Amino acid sequence: MTRALWASFLTMAALVGVALAIALVVGVPHPAVIERAAAAAFGLIGLGAGSMALSATVDAGRPLQPTARPGNDEPAEAAVANFLALESALRFGASFAGDFYAHVRPRLISIAKTRLAREGVSLSDKERARELLGSDSYALVDPEAAPPADQFEHGVPLDRVRRLVEILEALGETR
Repeated sequence: MTRALWASFLTMAALVGVALAIALVVGVPHPAVIERAAAAAFGLIGLGAGSMALSATVDAGRPLQPTARPGNDEPAEAAVANFLALESALRFGASFAGDFYAHVRPRLISIAKTRLAREGVSLSDKERARELLGSDSYALVDPEAAPPADQFEHGVPLDRVRRLVEILEALGETR
């Protein structure tokens, strides 16, 4: 119920209570009727006050903005979070070899394995995979490649990563 409805409910109960008080002062023929009516009026006042207090307590605990339904916005938010994480990894991977090896390379290896598997080629089959990807691109996803000796040396340029991704996309289009 809204606050205006509760206020009108409480006002009506207060008016009934005042009317009963006037009836007591003036004198009504049967005192039992007045006692029952007074008990009902005070019960209504108590119920109204308690309901308003409960309503105010519940309203105080609610967030100011409605929460999003997890079913509707969660995939979009997860996709944005993944995209931002990938963008960050690519920037750091272009700056530092250690970041490329730890954050970008595992994702590229996963994509390369999937795309090559569609062609019936395993990433560990160096000759065939190098033939499909090219030596420069295969070097980025070579499962046997050692980590960089200096993790802070310059990372892999984004153009080189872009070429690998374009080659992998082309593999998927040949089917």
